[in-house]
Amino acid sequence: MSFLDTLAQMSALFLLVIIGFCCNKLKYMDVDFNRKLSSLILNITAPFLILSSVMGDVLPQPEDIPPVLTAGVLSYALLFLLSFIISKIICNDPEAIGSYRFMLIFGNINFIGFPVLASLFGTTAIFYAAVVTIPFNILIFMFGVPIITSGKGKFDFKWRSLFSPCLCATYITIVIVYFQAAVPREISSACSLVGSMTVPGSLLIIGSTLAGIPVLKMLTNLRMYLLTLIKLIGIPVLMCALYKISPLDDKYADVLVILFGMPVASIGTMLCLKNNIDGSTMSEGTFLTTLFSVISIPLLALIL
Repeated sequence: MSFLDTLAQMSALFLLVIIGFCCNKLKYMDVDFNRKLSSLILNITAPFLILSSVMGDVLPQPEDIPPVLTAGVLSYALLFLLSFIISKIICNDPEAIGSYRFMLIFGNINFIGFPVLASLFGTTAIFYAAVVTIPFNILIFMFGVPIITSGKGKFDFKWRSLFSPCLCATYITIVIVYFQAAVPREISSACSLVGSMTVPGSLLIIGSTLAGIPVLKMLTNLRMYLLTLIKLIGIPVLMCALYKISPLDDKYADVLVILFGMPVASIGTMLCLKNNIDGSTMSEGTFLTTLFSVISIPLLALIL
């Protein structure tokens, strides 16, 4: 896929953020609406999106799963370590440092990653991405909120978080792939239709949330620009270098590099809204990384 085609795909996704911003200004969306829509996405549409990722006509082969899963788990382990080091260097606000750590670790795999990978590599790449979402979803729904609130020194893990709707959907996908189970077309179509609401819904929420943040403050935060550079360029380039010296096949490595070059996970903003956490820092980072990913992702695709 050409640079211009990829640029057009990313521009279309970012346009949804702008539409959400306008909806808020026109009073179609507000804080209460955003919170309710966030709950709907986290509890209903996102789980169906996860399920639909392994309900296509062709399932990933079992032998494709171990190398991608291993690389994904090791990559997230490295990101966890790096996030604690980098966040202390670029952020001096104890109230925001948890959000910086979250943003460095988690990218927008489900909501932006899937359509971008489909455009760049075809449907096979979606299968590899679905495998990576296994550790992604487990980590983000088990440790997402504790990481965001770490600036307050609070780590409040609840065992019931292991059975959140998205994690339950993840468990089901593991079973489907392991047993190569065929899902009736009626069910897969329904899952796909409901899951497809996740992408526009989450991006509209980001735009609406950003409407409440002073634009000048957002665009003059130099630390956020530094985070954006590290998130969109530094991390994927580092991962690319590590994959090149590892035995990981290029067909997996290329997909993973693009995945780890995704902008900040929009689900971070929704987690903040759902748990009554100040989401301004998260929204700023999500906006800037989504904005600049319009250029960075086509550049990464160009050099692979």
